[in-house]
Parts: sequence; C-alpha cells; structure tokens
Amino acid sequence: MMLNSGLARALGLALLTFVLAGTSRAEDLVIPGSGNPEYVLGQLAQAFNARQSQHRVVVPPSTGTAGALRDVGEGLSPLGRVGRTLKDDERKQGFLYVSLGRDPVVIAGGAGVTVRNLSTSQLVDIYSGKITNWSDLGGKAAPIRAVGRENSDASRQAVARVIKAFKDITFGPGVKIVNLDPQLLALLDRYPSSLGFLNRSALAACTTKVVHLALDGVDPTPENLERGSYPAWVELGLIHKPNGLTPAARAFLDFIRSPEGERMLRRYGILPPGGPG
Repeated sequence: MMLNSGLARALGLALLTFVLAGTSRAEDLVIPGSGNPEYVLGQLAQAFNARQSQHRVVVPPSTGTAGALRDVGEGLSPLGRVGRTLKDDERKQGFLYVSLGRDPVVIAGGAGVTVRNLSTSQLVDIYSGKITNWSDLGGKAAPIRAVGRENSDASRQAVARVIKAFKDITFGPGVKIVNLDPQLLALLDRYPSSLGFLNRSALAACTTKVVHLALDGVDPTPENLERGSYPAWVELGLIHKPNGLTPAARAFLDFIRSPEGERMLRRYGILPPGGPG
C-alpha cells in the first residue's frame, strides 16, 4: 500500500524519534530544515545533550528551508531550521522566527587553491565561464572547478545582494550546480582546485583545509562583518508556530540564548542577535 508524502514524513520523523529515544528521556527533539545552520546547530545539540539527560536534540540531514516550513507547518516538528528570515507571506501563515545571528558568506576554494583574493568582477567572470584556470588569476595552474547554487539558495542570494551581476548570471558550461550544502562541501573536499560559496559556520564541516578568499580585499571574518566592512552574510534562524513549542524545544532555545550558547555561536563566526552592525 502506498503512503502519501505527508504521512510518510510523519512516520519517518516518528520512527527517528522512537529509535533515538531513551527510557530516561522525556522527549527527543528533531529539528529539520536548512543546511546553512546544520553544522552549528549540530554542535549546539551535542553540547546541550551532554549537559542534561531529560531531552535529546537531533539535527538530521538538510531538507532545505522549504523542508522546515513544511514540517513545522504540518505539525511534524515543533522547531525547524532556516537560512534566512521569514517572508511576509510566511509570517501571515503564522510562522514565528528566532534569530541565531548573522554568518558571513565565504568565497571558498579547495585546499590546493593558492589565490587569496578575488574581485567581484573576477568572481562574475569565473561563474560566467570567462575565467577557467587559477593561473589566469596569478595562482597555481589548475582548472577552476566552480560550484554554483540555484537562485533560491540563501548563500547565492547573499552574494547577489552584493554583486548585482550575480542576480541574473548565466553560469558557464563548466559550473556544477548543486541543491544542498552537503553536496557543495563534498565537492570542496574532493577537488583541491574547486570554488564555491557558503556561510562560514557551514564550511567548518569540511574535512580538508578549504581556503577562505577575501572579496575585494576584505577577509570574510566575523570581525569585518561586525564592523560592516564585509558585505555578504546570511541570517540563520529557527521557526515555530504559536503555542507549538514543546518542553524540549523551549529548553534548547534557552540553551542557545545562554552565555554558553552565545559563546559557541561566536566561536563558529556567527554574530548573535543584538550585536553591532
């Protein structure tokens, strides 16, 4: 017998919760959604889980911001993770937003990239297919394996806000387009001469030493973001419905807002809400 997609997702989340649940815990909290905050939320969840035994937070693989809106909207999870603020129509649907903070979007090269700075025009030329080798930019000769994202991706939208030509760019034939952050991370790790863009905290999941390139001479550091000199960033957050927070969800939010949670966010380059800039 075939199950409809909504029932299948509900059963899947219920099964995941059941498998992970321990007899001593009151509740397991599964937080689906965007890949942008996936790594840092996973680290926060590990710290939260290690400090108490009543609840367990689980951060499953990315289903995108759309997945968070769907699962929270259908009541399958009390919290969802998103890589942007809510749109007006989403707020009208009753979603509430909890900001985790702003995260610099980094132009990142594979471990073999020797170039350390790109101008905005050079970045456009790479992704449009005009520049295809790192030697054209003064680096070690190697093909530029550029990885792109779809228009709806939060990191791409952040770049497009800074580089207007990126909004309607036609990617060159050599650009590999991926839909999910883990796919981009895998390509950065696999190809030393690769190039992509993603929020800084998510890049911490790479297993190789990827290179953070300056953009127009400005390094993508949290300090430069805080000063307002680095212009590309995404705002990470969590969403829920009114009166939809469970005890585990409330406890985890309290931990994120605690001094320890804020220190962890800053450690991964995220500026918590209320900071300057």
